[in-house]
Amino acid sequence: MLDRVSAPPPVLDGLPLGRQERAVFTRPAELPGVELLSARFVTHRYLPHAHDSLAVALIEGGVEGYRYRGAQVRAAAGEVAAVLPGEVHTGEPLTPDGWAYRVLYLHPEWVVGPDGRALLGFRSDVMTDAALTAALRRAHRALLAPEAGVLARETLLRAAIDVLARHADHRARPSPGMELSAVQSVRARLDAQPELNVSLSELAAGVGLSPSHLSRSFMRSVGAPPHTYQMAARVRLARTLLDTGESVAGAATRAGFADQSHLTRVFRRVVGLTPGAYVRRR
Repeated sequence: MLDRVSAPPPVLDGLPLGRQERAVFTRPAELPGVELLSARFVTHRYLPHAHDSLAVALIEGGVEGYRYRGAQVRAAAGEVAAVLPGEVHTGEPLTPDGWAYRVLYLHPEWVVGPDGRALLGFRSDVMTDAALTAALRRAHRALLAPEAGVLARETLLRAAIDVLARHADHRARPSPGMELSAVQSVRARLDAQPELNVSLSELAAGVGLSPSHLSRSFMRSVGAPPHTYQMAARVRLARTLLDTGESVAGAATRAGFADQSHLTRVFRRVVGLTPGAYVRRR
C-alpha cells in the first residue's frame, strides 16, 4: 500500500494559507506612491483607522468583514474591496479560518482612469469582476517579482487601474451624516498633532461642545471614538518617522506612545505587521 502524501498547503506570495498569521509589506522603490501588502489573518482585528491612499484589496481566501461608511461590509474570496482615502474603517475575520488578501495602496497621483478623470468613488464598495481580479493579481505579483522590470511593473499596474476605472462612480459621495464643523476641527487637530496628550474635555472646550456631546458626534460621524482615532493617527506619524530612518524606540517616543511595546501592539492592529517587520521590508 502506498503511503498517503499530503499536498503542500496553498500559498499567497510565499504565505501559507493555513492558520499561521503573517503579513508582508512592500514599497517598490521605482514606483513612488505605490505600496503593497500580502497578508494572512485568522484572529487579527484592525483598529478603526484611515489611509491617505486608495486601498484596493483582492481577497484570495476566506471572508473579511469591516465597518465602512456607516455600514458593515463583507468581502469574500475572489472579490475586490475598495476603501477611499481618509475613510475610517476596521477589518476582521468573518469565518474561523480568517482571510488572506493582497492589497494595493495607491496614492492619488495613481488613481486616474484612462479618460484622465480621478477615481473619487465606486458604484459598490465590494466588486465581483473576474477581469478585475485577474488584472490586480497580475499587477500585484509583478510588483513583488524581483525579475520584473519597471516597464512591466508599471504597465501591469496601469492596466489594473484601467479595469478598476470601469467601476468608478464620478458623482460626489458625501459621507453618511455630513461631519459637523466641530468634529472636522477636532479631527484636524488630532491629525496635525497626534502625539500630544490631550483630554476629551480640552478638545470639547476648543469647539464649544460638552465632552459627551463631542464624543457622541465624533463616533457617529467618523466611525471611531476620539481616542481610537488618535491612536491610528499616532501610527501614521510613527510610519513617517520610521520612513525617515528613526529607530522604533525613537518613533514610539516622538509619536506619543508610552513605550516601544505600546507602539508595537497598536502598530500591528493598524498596519497588520510590527514596526520591526515594517522597517525590514522598507
